[in-house]
Amino acid sequence: MIMNNKLSGKFYEKYAWVVFLIIGIMVVAGGLPHTLGFNTDPTLVQTISGITIDEIRTSNPMFFNLYNFYFRGGGLSDLGFAFFLIVISITAYRQGQKWAWYAFWFVPAYFLAWITLSSTLPSESKSSLFPPLIIIIVLCLVGLLLPFRKFFPRAHTH
Repeated sequence: MIMNNKLSGKFYEKYAWVVFLIIGIMVVAGGLPHTLGFNTDPTLVQTISGITIDEIRTSNPMFFNLYNFYFRGGGLSDLGFAFFLIVISITAYRQGQKWAWYAFWFVPAYFLAWITLSSTLPSESKSSLFPPLIIIIVLCLVGLLLPFRKFFPRAHTH
């Protein structure tokens, strides 16, 4: 029984990097359509602004250009963030380098900041934003805490 727990612990320590790889892939999946100008949640825009994206486009083309610039720029930023998540997870984090463990505490903090930023939006908007953000934060914490002993082994006393 002790042997199974030890093997199980090593399995989680060995493969916890996959959690951040998955989060990186999820961020790519969300950021790529935005970078290309496809809004995957147009009701969010309508809930916040009171009008549809098409109404914004036709009623105020210059404002739509500004919206589109920031929207697509946000998608591009997501792709950059995802790139670093993926690269660090498959290299330094997988290898057990402590700096990567410390650096990855930024990830749940980042998504917690998104929850804080989103808390000022109408409640209808929160219902579409909060659940995925909370899931990602929980995944991050799992990915950070499962391999804790890999990054911080117990001191062996003789």
